[in-house]
Amino acid sequence: MLERNEFIEFILPDVEEFIEQKNWHELKIALSEWPPQDLAYLIQSLRDEYKIIVFRLLPKDVQVEVFSELDYEIQEKLIHKLADEEVRSIIEELEPDDRAGLFEELPGQIVQKLLQLLSPEERKVTLKLLGYPENTVGRLMTPYYVAVRSHWTCQEAIGHIRKYGREAETIDVIYVVDQKGHLIDDIALREIILAEPTEKIEGKMDGQVVYVEAYTDQEEAVKIMKKYNLNVLPVVDKENILLGIVTIDDMIDVLDEEQTEDLAKISGVSPEVVGAEFLTHLKEVPISEIYRSRIKWLVALLLMDFVTGGILATFEEFIARYAILVSFLPVLIDTAGNAGSQAATLLIRALALGTVKPKDWLFLLGREFLVSGLLGLTMAIGISFMGFIRGGAEIAKVVITAMFLNVVLGSLIGLALPFIFLKLKQDPASASTPLITTLADILGTAVYLAIAMVMLH
Repeated sequence: MLERNEFIEFILPDVEEFIEQKNWHELKIALSEWPPQDLAYLIQSLRDEYKIIVFRLLPKDVQVEVFSELDYEIQEKLIHKLADEEVRSIIEELEPDDRAGLFEELPGQIVQKLLQLLSPEERKVTLKLLGYPENTVGRLMTPYYVAVRSHWTCQEAIGHIRKYGREAETIDVIYVVDQKGHLIDDIALREIILAEPTEKIEGKMDGQVVYVEAYTDQEEAVKIMKKYNLNVLPVVDKENILLGIVTIDDMIDVLDEEQTEDLAKISGVSPEVVGAEFLTHLKEVPISEIYRSRIKWLVALLLMDFVTGGILATFEEFIARYAILVSFLPVLIDTAGNAGSQAATLLIRALALGTVKPKDWLFLLGREFLVSGLLGLTMAIGISFMGFIRGGAEIAKVVITAMFLNVVLGSLIGLALPFIFLKLKQDPASASTPLITTLADILGTAVYLAIAMVMLH
């Protein structure tokens, strides 16, 4: 059975044929039952000149939903082709957080034009969202929520919810605020509906509300929502005035973005050069941008590899006397690099999930020393057989000792680097696998040849 995206690509030629034949009526009927997500995928798959045609064939209410599902690059192309009135009707219907996300990606001149198209009220909301730093909760929040007062009865609260709930992002949770807008509590809608009509809202309050400030990092908000199993999270300012809410669908997008970015950094790719989303749209990214995202680390690692070459050159005469040593070098440094990558990957993931804190570094370093010692001992036993077979007892002693030390050193490097990056206020994921492997190469080569020189002289 074909996946949905595969099905769309399969029928893409038929859609283009409808367009070429100007068979608008049939095409409109064919697309009328499609969900917005599939329509967005179809538009992104079409040639540029056909995107606007299909988009204009959609009903007005569907256009808004489809537009919000499109990549920012495609949204910008449509904005250039649509009339001002069409653009106004679409961006005014977008959720404020989606609109702010779009404006963030567009050139300044286009943003200025679009802001002028908005109504004064919508412009004020959008500018407020855009005023928060990138990657903060303020950029994601929507100001459309329902709030009630503690002295109201449940019947009064339900009347208020009926009046204003249609415009809210969600009414699963109702917020309690005072007359100045300070957040006091949150109550599940079901609690209000199931209560006696005359019961006061304050009687349903427990005073245990979880919230974040607008300047909180979005990744931290994800951790909070996960910790407390929340579908919606209120956002306040420094004075605890309720500004808006963020919902679980926004947080899922953040989680995907953060994980994609971490994966890129761990792999030695620089997502900040072209944006982390390039990993999820690899086919559409220009070759020049892929090149820019990868060349930085490759050049840096190349320069570091020259150090390994320098070490080998220093021991050139010694290696010429014991050429058999070279045959063990790749497996020794590869094993050290692999052990370091394992340690780093486990630590970076634990830091991302919040199960490990920077203050735990000494405890984890001690544990890793014990674990790496056991791993090193196991790998040393594993390579000892080949050491005896290829080089005899003398060479085997060197190889066994070097394997043990290299695995321990590689593991400790892998564990230490993310903590060092954190100390330097850098993303610990920047302690990439290639960097750890290269450092393990340098140290491993030096340790191996130094041990060999001491033991064989």
